Amino acid sequence: MPVRAAPVRRARRRRAFGAASAALALASLTAANGLGDNAPAGRAPSAWTAWTASPIPLREGELGDVERAVLDRCGTGDEGLREAALALLATKLSGAPLPEQDGVALAQRMAGEPHPWPRVWALSGRRLSKAKAVEKLAEWLDASRPADPASGERRCGVATGTRGDGTDVTVVVTVQALADLVALPRRARTGQWLRVEARLLVAARGGTITVMGRSGIPRTVPTSFDGRALRAQVALDQPGEIVVQVVADVASGARPVLEATVFADIDPPLHVVTAAAPGEEVAAVFPPADALAEMTAMARATAALRRLARDRRLDAVAQAHAERMARLGQLAHDVGDGDPVARVQRAGIEARDIGENVAAAPDVALAHRAIWASPAHRANVLRAGFNAIGVGVARDAAGQAWVVELFAAL
Repeated sequence: MPVRAAPVRRARRRRAFGAASAALALASLTAANGLGDNAPAGRAPSAWTAWTASPIPLREGELGDVERAVLDRCGTGDEGLREAALALLATKLSGAPLPEQDGVALAQRMAGEPHPWPRVWALSGRRLSKAKAVEKLAEWLDASRPADPASGERRCGVATGTRGDGTDVTVVVTVQALADLVALPRRARTGQWLRVEARLLVAARGGTITVMGRSGIPRTVPTSFDGRALRAQVALDQPGEIVVQVVADVASGARPVLEATVFADIDPPLHVVTAAAPGEEVAAVFPPADALAEMTAMARATAALRRLARDRRLDAVAQAHAERMARLGQLAHDVGDGDPVARVQRAGIEARDIGENVAAAPDVALAHRAIWASPAHRANVLRAGFNAIGVGVARDAAGQAWVVELFAAL
């Protein structure tokens, strides 16, 4: 995550912050009437795209009447998001439920769409008018706030189709774009250098680019920033699936803004099964905060790292921040209560290094999975220099879990 030195009694402290949103804000609405136009039956992306990039120009000629009306209300259309929506639509039309957050992210990555924190809305009904569909979408958009309410650009993909029983389905996938990615190839060779360039759409103080393989500790690569773009040359030092993540240091703190998957010397898989993160099974055994600490310990064990000592003072700082995020509905390191360094200092805790992961998800197991899947967040979990942890979990009115992992070297 972004690294910044701050003097504390002649010590140097590194700030390593990450925010992961596992929340999909799924809304499955049923109406008494059906869609007004003849929607296509629905289709999925053919396979992994050859490139990851944004924005991806929308093929507007393929949109139906309802899709156009819904998109006009939602935001800027993007073909990558539409392909992801088509994949999720195919799932809905088959009678299966929409996937969890990792399944939605997979649909995005296969379609070459790089923005994190997707939100999904689905509507089912018979002979539902365009006006009603737009009305229901507007209600959902008004009720669900993006991660950075006043920042970036809302982009959307819309897909409609009809089940065999005549039920019409509309699916919307939307993201808040804070940066755009210059085209990055899907396939590469071991030893090849890739040029990563992220063009920011919002003000930022800097940022980092991190790469992660299927196993091992993620690595942050030297990154330049000219006030408008983050750039890095990434060397692929091993074969396999590589995740490239761009983190920007924006007004609310460090947060992922772009992610891409590259396959070095292997073919992209035809069938992908999302895997649980290490330790997920204990979520059903312990209370939420204790489960989060235990899952973190089990994740560190995969890299032969020692268990972090649970610090009740850090717990209190983490819990207060989790409760504030849940109350405000905002996922960030600073939601008006200061960044992690300021909050730890205010609590009278002296630390050489401080790091923080925050997440929002239906439950702590899915929050842990989202954290583990993110290079910058996994880097915090696996940082060898940390020796203490505090955790906080709060539920909002909808039951969603807001999670804080506060790491320190004490």
